[in-house]
Amino acid sequence: MRHGISAVIITLNEELNIANAILSVKSWTNEVIVVDMHSDDRTQEIARSLGALVYDHPRVAAFDVARVLGVEKSNFEWILLLDADEMYAYKLSLQLLELMKQEDVDAVAVPRLNYFNGEPMLHNGWGPKGETYIRFYRAGVVRLTETPHAILEYDPGIRIKYLDFDPEAPFVHFNYKSSSQFVAKLNKYTSLTAMQRKDSQRFVDRSLFLVPLAEFLNRYVRKSGYKDGWRGFYYAFMMAAYRMTQAVKIREMQTGCDEEGSTKKYQSIAAAILLEYGYKDRAAIQ
Repeated sequence: MRHGISAVIITLNEELNIANAILSVKSWTNEVIVVDMHSDDRTQEIARSLGALVYDHPRVAAFDVARVLGVEKSNFEWILLLDADEMYAYKLSLQLLELMKQEDVDAVAVPRLNYFNGEPMLHNGWGPKGETYIRFYRAGVVRLTETPHAILEYDPGIRIKYLDFDPEAPFVHFNYKSSSQFVAKLNKYTSLTAMQRKDSQRFVDRSLFLVPLAEFLNRYVRKSGYKDGWRGFYYAFMMAAYRMTQAVKIREMQTGCDEEGSTKKYQSIAAAILLEYGYKDRAAIQ
């Protein structure tokens, strides 16, 4: 591979964000690769207009797997990962360019500054200290997985440089803009994780109360979420709801009472009722 940097971005209907993401890395990387999951908006058009290489990927629930294609298409020695709603500050780019010159660095773990309802979150387990991820690495030293939000695997021996959070050089994530967006993503992610865990996670009824409570206390009290004001309380509460919803969905899947299972039961009950009226073949009645 040639010496340089390939930036890889995955997208789905990100016309409001994609230009910001690309422009935050375009001037200091050698190529920008956008892997798009068949957006319905102008995401691909905007990306191409800014010089990005755009590749199509099927829409999948485990969306992080789309990065695999982007890395496979890359042509340079270093890989830089970001999402369409993320940006690298200029001073951070200078730090990363210096680190890639060092022979004893294989990967860089970057602290991420999350924004929530318009403001940065500094505590709650969602501040930069709790959100540090490998996003810059030599091609081949890590492996990408299909697990959402836990996308990288790597051997213990790789040399990782962990950056301290610098408010003047942030890696910014423009996350949830509203409660509606949070709830929509909550529904999506809990279904995905429940599907992954339904065969391995033993369900206990008391977890519907204890797990959400522990989540709230951990984020709001132990991790000082109260210092983030009402947003800290709101986020801790919503994450507790996330854990409860995930537990409920696991129970539904394990007992056959999820949407598919309930639909079959309802159809059976409906057929029995119609049989009383003399309709013997419900499937033939359309």
